[in-house]
Amino acid sequence: MTAVRDGSDPVQAIAALEARLAATPKATRPHEHAAAAYRLGLARAESPVGDPAENLRAALSSYDVAASIFDPRHDPVEHARVLNAAGAAHRALGHPNKAADLFGQAATLLDTGNNDHERAAALNNLGLVRAELGQRADAVTAFDEAAGLFDVESPDGRRGRASALHNRGLVRAAGGTPEDLRAAITDHKEARDAVEREEAPYHHALVEHSIGVVATGLADLEPASRDQHLATAIEAFTSALDMFTRSAFPFQHALASHNFGRALAATGDLLDLRRAVASFEDAVSVLDPRMHAEPWRHAHASLESSEAELSRHTGGGTVHRAASFAELVGGVSPSERILLLRGRLSRLLVLPAQARDAALAELAYASGSLPEDAALGYMTAELIVLMELPKEGLEAALAIRVATHQRLDPERMLVADRALDAAVGDALGLTQRLLVREHLASLGFERP
Repeated sequence: MTAVRDGSDPVQAIAALEARLAATPKATRPHEHAAAAYRLGLARAESPVGDPAENLRAALSSYDVAASIFDPRHDPVEHARVLNAAGAAHRALGHPNKAADLFGQAATLLDTGNNDHERAAALNNLGLVRAELGQRADAVTAFDEAAGLFDVESPDGRRGRASALHNRGLVRAAGGTPEDLRAAITDHKEARDAVEREEAPYHHALVEHSIGVVATGLADLEPASRDQHLATAIEAFTSALDMFTRSAFPFQHALASHNFGRALAATGDLLDLRRAVASFEDAVSVLDPRMHAEPWRHAHASLESSEAELSRHTGGGTVHRAASFAELVGGVSPSERILLLRGRLSRLLVLPAQARDAALAELAYASGSLPEDAALGYMTAELIVLMELPKEGLEAALAIRVATHQRLDPERMLVADRALDAAVGDALGLTQRLLVREHLASLGFERP
């Protein structure tokens, strides 16, 4: 049960609940007093204001009041709810053994009557804390039981069952053996199929990410099936990133991008290595090394490692990231070009002007140096993406491209200008084409 869901001020909400508790005499209205204490505990535990640990300790004081009134013999469900909430508070405070005891008591009390959904939730919590304690077999048992109790006829029940199956897969994967990982993938796929994507998009992305991680691990352990496992991982991470976008879920996007890059780099394919470098760049650009020091170090190390491998594939020398990205975009399908450029340009165009212009100039120079067919493909996709973005982005990018082409040697400039002129014709409808050609002319661009 959640105490406050309407967006009201949490301090005012807690004050109101405290007033309600004080106005409800324990002696004459004990059950109402206990219910008010329970709701106050939930509000304190969930409050975003103040020190989280202090809030949780205050919540536990409220839960103690409620638990002392709700008699487990006569009020088993109410008492179990309080124990479950107290278990969550103890878990958050770093008391896993106490939390496990409370979740276990709650699950036992709920093993009567029509309380399967709440018992399943308590067992799911019990499985999580047992996993944290390293009690993998006991955790799997708890998740097994929880998954069988959720009501799959209701959306909440389907989501709950899917969560239990996903958690069971995570625990199994922690074993690290091929058998453990294969069992984990089976659990994750069952979790994915337990609820429709539209019903639980975030859950689907989490599960797809887990499938990708486990499949990447299996690729190392089962060389005979390496290609198949990596293909599974790449497909899963691609699906996860559809949901974990940079703007909506930046941290999850960074982790998924990093793990996606690891799977791509593991194939050893040149184009996949370039994809991996781009994915690691994306992850590093999202993570703040001050706030996410460890993930940032991992992502940066992976970026350097993939660049070293790319250098070996291309005959040595320094890998220029803009050039690698341009060659990647020029070498993939039209649909993938658009996805890659949409992600990259959306990131660059929101940078401060000086950094934005420098990054766009690097890409314009690198793409203008591609063979003509690849340059045409790049610039066509670039124009399609720029037309989706605010007008300021289009104008800035075009101005930098025209200026950058002039830095190329005369022969390369002619090829790049031909590609740009053809891209305007290929990417745009008549009205847009006329407007863009007019703008390019105002920048000094002369059609070849």
